Formats: sequence, C-alpha cells, structure tokens
Amino acid sequence: MKFDIRRLDVYRRVSKDFTQPTTFGALVSIFSVLFILFLVFTEFMSFLQVETISELFVDRPSPGDQIIVKLNISIPHLGCEYLGLDIQDEMGRHEVGFSENTRKVPLHDNSELLGDCKILRAL
Repeated sequence: MKFDIRRLDVYRRVSKDFTQPTTFGALVSIFSVLFILFLVFTEFMSFLQVETISELFVDRPSPGDQIIVKLNISIPHLGCEYLGLDIQDEMGRHEVGFSENTRKVPLHDNSELLGDCKILRAL
C-alpha cells in the first residue's frame, strides 16, 4: 500500500460531479500549513521574549498646571560660583543658567577653601 500525496490536496479541481486531487494542490496545501505553523511559532516566541523599557513620564492633569519639583543637591569639591541650573520643558524650551528661586548654599563655613556647595530649588 503506497502513500499518495495527492490525498492531502485541500484545493481540489472540481470536475462536473467529482473533485480530483492533484500533486500541485497537495504541495500548495503542505506549503500553506507549514507557513502557518512557522508564523504561529515565531509569534509565540516573540510573545515569550522579554523586553525591558526604562522611561519615565509625568502625567499632567491639565495644560496650565505646573508640577512642583524640589531639588536639593550637594556637590562636594566644587565651588558655588561654578554651579548653575539648566531647565528644559516638554516643548523643548531650554533655559541655561536658570536662577529664579534658586539658592546656592556653602556646605561648610570654610567652603571658600574646600569648594563644597549645595543647590536648592523649588520649581
């Protein structure tokens, strides 16, 4: 008993009363099933793959509201005259040397010699 590949033909030619399996139709059927299995397997492997994305977005309830941001940064071995604050908003506006409501406080009494500074800011 010999196996006939034409039995796997899903797309049979239709004659007037019967359908006839063909070798080409069986090959198309086998190729289609293999291609579907390949797609299912690759999608499953893609589903199992872990992707880590590190992003932080701050939600603003309305366009006019401002978010309060408080900075308290101590920078040892750097004088207060060298420190500055640059800010950038979501629209890309960039301000260099921002000094409004910003205080530069020496960490020690003799910070002139040591060069330690703390910068405080409430945005």
